Amino acid sequence: MYFTATFHKKQFSSLPEKLGDPFSYLPSDAVFDAFKDFLSILDSDDVLKTELQKGKMIGVLVVKNRAGETGYLLSFSGQLFGKNEYPGFVPPVFDILTPDSYYKSGEREISAMGREIKDLESVLRLESTMVKENAVVKECESRLAEYQEFAKQQKSLRDSLRSSATPEDIRRMNNESSTQKNQIKRLKQEVESAKVAANIPVDRLKKQIDDLKSEREKKSRDLQRRIFRDFRFHNTKGEEKTLLDIFSDEVMPPSGSGECAAPRLLEYAYRNDFQPVSMAEFWIGKSPSGRVRHSGTYYHACRSKCLPIMNFMLEGVELETNKLDFDYENEEIKTLYRDDDILVISKPSGLLSVRGKECQTSVETWVEGICRDYSGPKIVHRLDQDTSGIMVIALNLNAYHNLQKQFETHSIQKKYVAMTEKIPSTKEQTIILPLAPDVTNRPMQMISKEFGLYAETYYKVMEEKDGKALIDVYPHTGRTHQIRMHLSSEEGANAPILGDRLYGSKSTICRLMLHAEKITFVHPTTNKEMTFIDKAPFDLDTVISYN
Repeated sequence: MYFTATFHKKQFSSLPEKLGDPFSYLPSDAVFDAFKDFLSILDSDDVLKTELQKGKMIGVLVVKNRAGETGYLLSFSGQLFGKNEYPGFVPPVFDILTPDSYYKSGEREISAMGREIKDLESVLRLESTMVKENAVVKECESRLAEYQEFAKQQKSLRDSLRSSATPEDIRRMNNESSTQKNQIKRLKQEVESAKVAANIPVDRLKKQIDDLKSEREKKSRDLQRRIFRDFRFHNTKGEEKTLLDIFSDEVMPPSGSGECAAPRLLEYAYRNDFQPVSMAEFWIGKSPSGRVRHSGTYYHACRSKCLPIMNFMLEGVELETNKLDFDYENEEIKTLYRDDDILVISKPSGLLSVRGKECQTSVETWVEGICRDYSGPKIVHRLDQDTSGIMVIALNLNAYHNLQKQFETHSIQKKYVAMTEKIPSTKEQTIILPLAPDVTNRPMQMISKEFGLYAETYYKVMEEKDGKALIDVYPHTGRTHQIRMHLSSEEGANAPILGDRLYGSKSTICRLMLHAEKITFVHPTTNKEMTFIDKAPFDLDTVISYN
């Protein structure tokens, strides 16, 4: 039998002073201890353990109760065993699955309308087939075709007689031609009238189906809005807002909003007078299709559904400083080469390639500061913020367009060096997996055969030590997060890059161990092939620290 208490008392050796930012954090030792405690209890529950192996996000919140006792609360995202509640986990903010719920009756009504639409569409297909075979239409079309053939023959005869015809004959032939044209016009009208008559049942069916679809869409939208009004959240000030209030009436919240682990935990804590101390979300089980999730690894809260909710719920709460923001200021941008056309640099890890929404310091702003005589575009390609290495920058418009074309045609050769958390099972491989933005969890990417863009990466393991690997990587295409996704995905190398805070195990010990080490391209003016190398600042014997 699984534990039934929601508050699991536990003593912790240390507690953090502030709550972590749910969108960029490192779990405290207390949260890790609580999660390990949960896993040890899970080992004695084969039913739940088997269910979780299908893949589930588990939320852990270390709290203090009103008596000052410490412990932790648990939650899960979505449903477990097809339900929103399960013993040992905090309940949902609002349960739409209760037997007498208006959601159930509304869903049944909408489903019934869907079945009716499907049945009517089957009848429509049959009626449409019958229209094509309609006897009246066919008879009218046959009379038209026969008369058109007769009129055609009569026209040919008149044309052959015109050269020797008298004025009287020509008047007669013109009248005859006019009469036949009018007859063809009348026969065409008969065909159209027959078709209209035959299509009356079809048109009525189409209108009925369209009306039903509109009504179903309205009922579905009204039901969704009613549900979102019943999802009510609080913050530390005691203020309450519905999902519609949080997302604004004009913007419908994404499907599933309010059902994630993090807001469930906070809402339960606020309603039951628990003081939140530290929180984290851990993935357990199989990775979801197309996405990278490693069992036992913690992940930040999703932005599309949770960011507006958590921003409201954490209003006035002083959060812990983001430990995942590495300090790049102690490292300078290295200039490897410069002439009148191009600038080749080495970017440190942690520095943006282009200015962000808040115009942070970036390679772009740095270049603008040292190159004021050219105001056009300069950044031809980008490196992820956490990736270090070589970038080629244009110093005039001709160079920009020339280099841009080389990148578009994949004629530029690039080599990266990566250190992975574990050794890939395949020591040398070409990975071809299409990538697309994960719109529910930006900036992460996902594998999508339906919507993804072609992405190809070749890698080769060069060294191995203590379960880690140093590998050379050659991307043929340049998709966002391509190397990180291809190496971390189970469908790829299944070996996340060390220090990857999006697709691997986040760390304060080291930065993302990915470096653009070598690039070969043709100079935009001289047309000479140029190669630049900037050796990776890490190896298997050392780890760069940004602390």
